[in-house]
Amino acid sequence: MKKLISILIMVLATCSLQAQIQLFRQPLPTATPELQQQIYLFKTPGDELDRQIEDLRDSAYAIGATQAQKIDLAAFLIQKIMLRIDLTYEENEDLMLEAARLAPDDIIVETFWGDLLYYKGNYEKALEHFEYVHGRKPDDMQITGKIGLAAVQMMDYEKAIEYLERAVNSFPDSFFILFYLGKSNYELHNFDEAISWWERALDATREEAQKAALNEAINRAREQMASTDGSSSVEDSRFVVHFAGDSRDDIGDITFEVLNEVFFQVTRSLSFYPDVKINVIFYLTEDYYKVSRDWSAGSAQGIKIMVPLKSGYKSEEYVKGLLAHEFTHTIIHLRTNNRCPLWLNEGIAQYQEFAAAYGSPDDMRPDYLSIVENEFVDGGKVVKLNRVPAMLNSSSRKDVMRGYIGSYLATRCLADYYGERAFDTILSSLGEGKTIDEAMVDATGRDMDHFQSHFEDWVRKL
Repeated sequence: MKKLISILIMVLATCSLQAQIQLFRQPLPTATPELQQQIYLFKTPGDELDRQIEDLRDSAYAIGATQAQKIDLAAFLIQKIMLRIDLTYEENEDLMLEAARLAPDDIIVETFWGDLLYYKGNYEKALEHFEYVHGRKPDDMQITGKIGLAAVQMMDYEKAIEYLERAVNSFPDSFFILFYLGKSNYELHNFDEAISWWERALDATREEAQKAALNEAINRAREQMASTDGSSSVEDSRFVVHFAGDSRDDIGDITFEVLNEVFFQVTRSLSFYPDVKINVIFYLTEDYYKVSRDWSAGSAQGIKIMVPLKSGYKSEEYVKGLLAHEFTHTIIHLRTNNRCPLWLNEGIAQYQEFAAAYGSPDDMRPDYLSIVENEFVDGGKVVKLNRVPAMLNSSSRKDVMRGYIGSYLATRCLADYYGERAFDTILSSLGEGKTIDEAMVDATGRDMDHFQSHFEDWVRKL
C-alpha cells in the first residue's frame, strides 16, 4: 500500500547534493599556467568558451600533440560541463567521454566523472569511478566517504557502514557522514547504533530543521526497539525475517516458503536480483501502527518491509499478495534509486500482488470491479496519472481508491501493449537518472502525454 515518506530522507530536503558529498571539489588544472588563469574567466557557457575549446582541439589532435596540450583541452571540457551542470548527464556525456580519453586514468577526471554521475542520480556507475580512484588512493578519505554515500543510495547498507566508519575517523564532525551512518544502521535494524550516530549528528548541526528531524528519527528508532524487544529472527540467503512478540506463532511456518515464491515471481518479472538481504518485520498490530504511523496492510521502506499481523491472516494467498506488493516496492527502490513515479510504483506493486494472490495480474481485487466498470469504463473517469500523488494523499477514501485503480490499470495497459519487458526498460532508464518521459520513450516510443491518451483509449475498450 502507500509507501511511508521516511523522516530520515526529509532531513536533507533543503540541502544540496554538493553539500552532502562535497562534489566537484577539485577541478582539473590545466598543464599550461597561462591557461589556468583564463579558464576561470568563463562564468557561463557560450560562443567564447566554445571558440577557446575549438582552438585547443586543433592543438590537442594535431600530429605530435603533447600530453600537456591534451590535458589543457580536458580541463576546459570539464569546465564547460561544470557550467552546464543543470543539463542531463546525456547532454554532457560526450564532453565527459572526450575528457576521459584525453586524460586516461587521471584521478581527478575519474573523481569528477563519479561526482557527475552521483549528482545525476546514477549511483551504480558513480560507485564504479569512486572505487577505481579508491584503488589508486586508498588513504583518500573523501573518496572513501563518497563510496559509503553512494552505497547508501543503492541501499547496500552493510557496505555503506564499512566505508563511512572509515571516513568518519577523518571527518568526525561531518553531519552527513554521521547522519547516513545512523540511517544505514537503522535500516539494518541496529537501533542502538543508529541512535548513537544520530545523537552525534545532533551535535554536528546548528540547523533547527535538521535537529527536529533527527530527534523524530531517534524517537522512531526507540519505538522500533521497544516494539521488537524480545523478538526472534531467522534468515536465509535472501531475507532476514523478524518476528515481534509472539507473531511467529501466527505465520512463522509459512514465511520463507511464501517469500521465496514471491522473490522468484517479482525478480523474474522485473529482471532484477538484489544483492542485499531484505529485512521483513512482522509486528503485532498495535505495535505496527506505533512505528509505521500509516494505516495500511503493510509498508516498504528501503530494504525493509513491515507487516502488521491483524488477528491472523485470511489465507496463504493473502500473505503472498501482501508480501509481493511490498517486496515489489523494495525492488523498484533498489532498481531506480528511488526515482520511480508513484503511479508506476504502485501500479507495478499491485500488478505483482494480484499475480501472487489470484494467479494472474489481470484478476483484480473484487472491490475494484464495480468501480472500474461504473466509473472508468461506463463513466469515462479515467485517472490522469500525474494526479495520482495528490489522489493517494487525499482525505477522500474514494479518491485514494481511484488513484490505486488508475495506477494498476495503467500498468496493465503497459504490459498488454508492450509486454512486461517494458517494466524492465522503464525502471532501468529511471535508474540511470532519466526522466519518466525519457524512460517511457525508451520503452514505448511515447512520452507521458501520448501514453496518457493511449491509456484512456485502452480503458474505454475494457
